[in-house]
Amino acid sequence: MTLNKDLKRIGEGSQGSPPPAPSPNPPPPTPYRALEGEFEGRAGNLQSSGPPLNENKPEPVTVGLIGGAGVMGQWLKRFFESQGLIVLVADLDTRQTSQEVARVADVVILCVPIPEVAKVAREVAPHLKPDAALMDITSVKQSPMAAMLSAFSGEVVGTHPLFGPGEESINGRTVVLCQGRGERWFNWLRDLFTRSGAKVKVTTPTEHDRLMAVVQGLAHFILIALGTAIRELGVPLADLEDFATPTFATLHNLTRRLISQDAKLYACIQLQNPANRVALRALEDAVADILYCIQRQNVDGLVRLIEGIR
Repeated sequence: MTLNKDLKRIGEGSQGSPPPAPSPNPPPPTPYRALEGEFEGRAGNLQSSGPPLNENKPEPVTVGLIGGAGVMGQWLKRFFESQGLIVLVADLDTRQTSQEVARVADVVILCVPIPEVAKVAREVAPHLKPDAALMDITSVKQSPMAAMLSAFSGEVVGTHPLFGPGEESINGRTVVLCQGRGERWFNWLRDLFTRSGAKVKVTTPTEHDRLMAVVQGLAHFILIALGTAIRELGVPLADLEDFATPTFATLHNLTRRLISQDAKLYACIQLQNPANRVALRALEDAVADILYCIQRQNVDGLVRLIEGIR
């Protein structure tokens, strides 16, 4: 679908003024890769910058997915279209640029890797309508939200779907929302997800990252370490499968599932969440305590450690 056709569709359903004319010399889009899978900015003024959605906001809402050709972007495209919304996609191989999509979208969602959020936010922010919203879907919230709040003076919402693109439906899945600035689009998105059956969790960027340091940072670290150790030991996988206990089979399957996905994504989750350092120090201390008991054959000490985590 071309941009002109999208502008026509929006104009036919709008009672307000047409979108602002494009800048005569917009900066060229910076190439970036779409997010392939599965983040402290302070909240600003929480008052809405425009009228309530049910008064004179055009329907249907237009959602712009920047980096939307990736697997998670395509999942979101299908979801929003199933809700009757217009969806525009900008990516490396699309005819529409990120700036063109930003000019006409009511909600712009950055579906790009964590390290590229700041750059892409600066790239699209000058083209956003004043009453639009800028959002992201990254697995870390503090730095991306700070970048979006700095780049755009309008409404900002941080989102984190706690599931991957393999899910057929959002029903029963969890989505985290962090309110950056404004209430109107935050409430719209929360209500949209809730009506679709999602479990919506609202928190701050700092608390999100603290919890994700355990849920993702610590869990992924352990699986990566397990896979690395198995490789270093050189034990044939066939033997491991023949002698696997249920516990090992579960851990090994989780490890293989992780390493079969986008390695750069999991590397970014380890490197970009500042709360990971605290979680990994706790893991380091725990490993040292266990090794201390093993090296000294201290049965009672190891039993106390195990019983202490029940």
